[in-house]
Amino acid sequence: MDYLFFNNTWFQALVTAFSAAVITQWLNNAFTKERDRENKLKESFKLFYDKAIPEIMDLFNIETDLRRGLTLETLSTEEIRESILERVSNNTPHVNSEVYDAYRSVITNKYKENNTFFQQEVVDITLYQIIVEEYIKLAEKQEGKDLRKEYRYACLLIIWKNVVINCEGIENSHGALSNAGLAGTSPFDFEKLNKETLQKLKNMDEAHGVEKDFLFKEILKDIIIQKDDMDNDSFEGFIETFFSYYPPEIFNNEVASLQSDSNIFSEDESLENRTIYRNRILRDLYQAKYSVDSFNDFTFTKEGFAEYINYHFERKNAISYWEEKNIVKIEHKDNVVNLVLTAQGDDYYEEHLYPS
Repeated sequence: MDYLFFNNTWFQALVTAFSAAVITQWLNNAFTKERDRENKLKESFKLFYDKAIPEIMDLFNIETDLRRGLTLETLSTEEIRESILERVSNNTPHVNSEVYDAYRSVITNKYKENNTFFQQEVVDITLYQIIVEEYIKLAEKQEGKDLRKEYRYACLLIIWKNVVINCEGIENSHGALSNAGLAGTSPFDFEKLNKETLQKLKNMDEAHGVEKDFLFKEILKDIIIQKDDMDNDSFEGFIETFFSYYPPEIFNNEVASLQSDSNIFSEDESLENRTIYRNRILRDLYQAKYSVDSFNDFTFTKEGFAEYINYHFERKNAISYWEEKNIVKIEHKDNVVNLVLTAQGDDYYEEHLYPS
């Protein structure tokens, strides 16, 4: 009886119609979800990524502009930074949790008691890196999309972040990254800043200590162009600028001749150079006071301090100038001499120079 029922023509027709209706509904739902996903993706590009990505690229190029390592007269990037943060805040439905978490790290890191200025820079760059990488993941789904430029900057951002960590600050990264994003002047082979290199850099970024330094150095040796006028020693020396900051005494060609020409400050323009030199000493002292494991802690033996202070009369004059204004203090204890910023020096630096 049951067999006859299931083989009944009207029942089979009912089952067929029901199955067709279910499949049709499923397909409609699937197409609707896919259409909604595509519309949301387009909206995410339009409202967030298509605007944030160029800003991040501009920010990197400005911050690594060669001139920023030569003079304090630099273009401000604060408006670009604030614009990127505002875009994330205003477009939370269009960013994933990783981007949002990186954004929250930028905001909350400002209030940490043990925060130093370059640690804030690191979380900033991490946010930019994650935004670019997320854009690449989404854009790869679009057939024929040329992402060579985005891969290049994703690589550069990881490199930038690690140089800032190694050298304790964006300002100290210029020796390695001057004009890094600009064709013709960049030390990098742009063709090698690709998907494969990005993965190597990401793997390196997850390593620690000696292993991380080794991996980073091997990647740099592969992607940096060794110019014809650069011998092996010079090439190795340039690689080292990605790992440590050796504070330059002076920051432009005119002032650089201080060590050999005592009459260099005879013209009006030299007055500005003298101010630059004084301010750079304050910047180094501030970093030494508040940065963890600072490269230069300004602690000397008495003999070492005498050598330091008398290395050139302009250095001696600069230290004396700040000491007379109670900005810098020279502390003597037994055979040890410390050169430190006073509380007044902190206030002066934070009001007039930080984060120049």
